[in-house]
Amino acid sequence: MKYAYLISFTLAASLLGSIQVTAKDNNFYDESSQTYQIGVMVEAISAALTKPTAPESLVTISQYGTDSRYYVMIRGWLVQELAGVQSQLDASYATESNSENKQKFIDKVAFLQQAIRRIDLE
Repeated sequence: MKYAYLISFTLAASLLGSIQVTAKDNNFYDESSQTYQIGVMVEAISAALTKPTAPESLVTISQYGTDSRYYVMIRGWLVQELAGVQSQLDASYATESNSENKQKFIDKVAFLQQAIRRIDLE
């Protein structure tokens, strides 16, 4: 699922920025290219989502999510993540699984809701 988001973001960036990469054009890996910068952003957000308890995670998401060029993509990503985690939480209540997993899902839901609120309010 994470890779589907990466592909979506890369395709959207290509369309939005009218980036044309050919075999002769090696700017694809140039650190100043928009494609490279979007890849860095996606990796940073992905890492932040795996560590919801780290204080810098919310800062990272807020930093990129308040950029109007990427707000819609990042907010959509967060909403989809929230839907998935909420579904896992609901299933954990239905199956009577251990409380450690439930707490992990509860913490992640709270983190995602806070991240969405933060980028919406900026």
